[in-house]
Amino acid sequence: MKFRRSGPGLLIVASTLTVVAITLVALLMTSRLAETAHTGDYDLMRRAFSGTLKSMSDEASSDAEIFANIPSVRAAFIERDRAKLLGQCERAYKLLEEKYAIDQAQFHTPPGVSFLRVQSPQKFGDDQTSYRPMLAEVHHEKGLRKGVDITRAGPAIFGIVPILDDAGNLAGSFEVGLELGPILDDMKAQFGFEGAVFFQEKQLQEIATDLPGDVVSPKNRVGRYTRFHSTHPQLATALVTDRDVDVQTATSYERTVGGVPYGVQLIPLYNYANKQIGVVALATSFEEDKRLARRALVWQLLAAVFAVIAMAGVILVVIRGVLVSPLASITERVVALAAGDGSRPAPPADDYCEELETLAKAYERLRQRQP
Repeated sequence: MKFRRSGPGLLIVASTLTVVAITLVALLMTSRLAETAHTGDYDLMRRAFSGTLKSMSDEASSDAEIFANIPSVRAAFIERDRAKLLGQCERAYKLLEEKYAIDQAQFHTPPGVSFLRVQSPQKFGDDQTSYRPMLAEVHHEKGLRKGVDITRAGPAIFGIVPILDDAGNLAGSFEVGLELGPILDDMKAQFGFEGAVFFQEKQLQEIATDLPGDVVSPKNRVGRYTRFHSTHPQLATALVTDRDVDVQTATSYERTVGGVPYGVQLIPLYNYANKQIGVVALATSFEEDKRLARRALVWQLLAAVFAVIAMAGVILVVIRGVLVSPLASITERVVALAAGDGSRPAPPADDYCEELETLAKAYERLRQRQP
């Protein structure tokens, strides 16, 4: 076995394996960074929804407090003058409905009987305490409550405030309900997230009897849920199927639709009594992340190939040019000297590395001693 061939080959193989190992580590780190970025995206979706839901709950309760404390509105309710109360509220309700996406506004008398639905004044007198624990608690505790609930008009984000008479006795309550759809629309505008909200179909059928017939229908059915609102219905249909939607804890997964990869975050939705009534689905495109990851992969592979070629070239130049060739020249002279031929002087030592320079000088001294 000749070192001239085996030596450089062994070094090139070792260098190649080292470059491959480094490249694999770099690819693994890139993959982990992409996973970390996606984890951050899922976390952002959860936090964005939670923050927006809280903000709208606060807004609903604030609107309810302002509305219920208008002196003329409060007086008409305490007097139980439904026509006068409607006259005081109707115009203001329409303005707020257009500006703040108010979906429902309702006055109740204890323990939770509808006195006036501002959006549907012809419907009143029904006791809602059996299916609305938040409303029942407002009347029992005489305190403000807020959260997601389902009424005859459908799901909404509610703020309910008690109304007390001049003697401090409970006269009833007033609630404002904000639509859920604008939450998803707002998140799409701010973060680019597509969204959909699903409610249990059985609850909608039993409670939300005033909903239009095309809402609770087979076209919107997803397992035991109904898709109540979506920013992109076709995409929501592909991203969230019957098997996906039935979750009790926050769940995330990745799915490709139309060649575009999406990260999907499912978030259980609870009412005031901490009972799950629905699921919120948020999705964001991972296409840009995937594109950048593919670009990084190409550059890393190109860098690896370049490194292997460059290291192989350096090894061949150093081993053969600096070591093997000069050593072969000296070896020829030593062999000739051993055979009695000392006519060939050592090559100029200045061209050699320090180790071979010593060897060349030793050869020259032996040659000079030859008779």
